[in-house]
Amino acid sequence: MSEAATPPLDAAGETADEAAGDTVDKAAGDTVDKAFAFVLRSTANRPQTEAELAAKLRGREYDGAVIAATLERARAVGAVDDAAFAAAWVEDRGRRRGYGARRLRQELRRRLVSDDVAEAALAPLEARDELAVATDLARDRAQRLPATLQPEAVARRLVGFLARRGYPEGLARRAALTASGLDRDWD
Repeated sequence: MSEAATPPLDAAGETADEAAGDTVDKAAGDTVDKAFAFVLRSTANRPQTEAELAAKLRGREYDGAVIAATLERARAVGAVDDAAFAAAWVEDRGRRRGYGARRLRQELRRRLVSDDVAEAALAPLEARDELAVATDLARDRAQRLPATLQPEAVARRLVGFLARRGYPEGLARRAALTASGLDRDWD
């Protein structure tokens, strides 16, 4: 092969094509680095799902390849984990705050958690006694209502409160009747 056929080398010993390729790779790497830094800042404020972060990155006009690389990197360092997010969400809202499974499922869907991940996170709630949890919530809430309210009005408010928490209407009615004392009138 003659010397005229080989492309000229620059000071670093690279051809012009190799140097251009490195520039493209470095630019793509810089873009991923910027996107990754954004993800880290964003998840430092509050945990988020992959879908939420992907939407935010699309809103910042990153392309699909950069978003995929960024989310892969975020998963690798533990900044994004939908299963852990869903489990923590259910623990906080389900066990500590007493939300019903229906509401938690809706919230996880709204946060764009996949159905299989959501169902796995909700599985521990299947063993709890929903009526007992709803009744305890209703009793706590009834204590904060004005003492001048009639028991029927208390029961109506409690049914609405429990329905907003995600409990089915029949269960909410039973818990509200118990908490308002109206169930004793029917015995």
